[in-house]
Amino acid sequence: MNQPKSAKNETKTIILCEKCSQKLRIPKSKKKLRVTCPTCRHEFNYKPYLFGFSSNNKKPLLVGLVGSLIGFVLVEIVNFNRALATTNPLIATMITIGAFGICFGAVMGSAEGFFRKNKTRLYYGLKVGAILGLISGVISGFIAQIIYSSILSAFAVQSVPSLSVVMFARTIGWCILGLLLGVAYGIKENTLGDLKYGLIGGSIGGAIGGFFFDPLSILIQLGGGTIGRLAGFSILGMTISLSINYFREVAIRQNLPEMYKPITRKLPTNPRLLLPDSTTKNSQ
Repeated sequence: MNQPKSAKNETKTIILCEKCSQKLRIPKSKKKLRVTCPTCRHEFNYKPYLFGFSSNNKKPLLVGLVGSLIGFVLVEIVNFNRALATTNPLIATMITIGAFGICFGAVMGSAEGFFRKNKTRLYYGLKVGAILGLISGVISGFIAQIIYSSILSAFAVQSVPSLSVVMFARTIGWCILGLLLGVAYGIKENTLGDLKYGLIGGSIGGAIGGFFFDPLSILIQLGGGTIGRLAGFSILGMTISLSINYFREVAIRQNLPEMYKPITRKLPTNPRLLLPDSTTKNSQ
């Protein structure tokens, strides 16, 4: 007769509390489980999906969507200004992407404090995220426009460049934006690991979002193309946020030391370093 598995031999998997990021060991299952974090007492449902994703990824998707929607609205308002139409394309791009960066950075930076219901972290993340997001947007807008113009000049054999050329240029430009937003996220989180994986995740997410931006803008022509641009910005924001969170979670689950090493003591300590056993990890 087959004997039931004992609790000791039951296969476990490591997940993170969606509120405090404490590592939790739970039974490995394809079904939805109800989990209670012993550290912060937060209760949540957990369900694994394909490719290492899970129900925990819903919040990063929401953060990316909200940030990109707010950023899109501000970008449309800025572009509606007639003075911008006569401005040098380089300056116009820096202003436009800077507007998106300040909104997206503020939302992504304040998300942790919002979900933890921690007003101090909320206001800190909102302020730092907005400032670093603005800087990231302006710098990436400057670099992206130069690269974008260079690529179009090099590959365009006619007055109107092909979609593939535009997609390639856009992918490079948004990759830079995602990279810098990832760096901004890492600085705000104040750990070497968040800086490293924010850079990696942000650049990958930005590249994916950039790749789909123009096809969506062309395919969805509702509202004179406005809905298409909205879809493009939404995909951009969600892929950046989701990619950063994915690499961050993998690094924490693997107990990588850099996730517990602060960048500088001059910035507020990441709450993760205050969790049980974080001192031991930090000394490794």
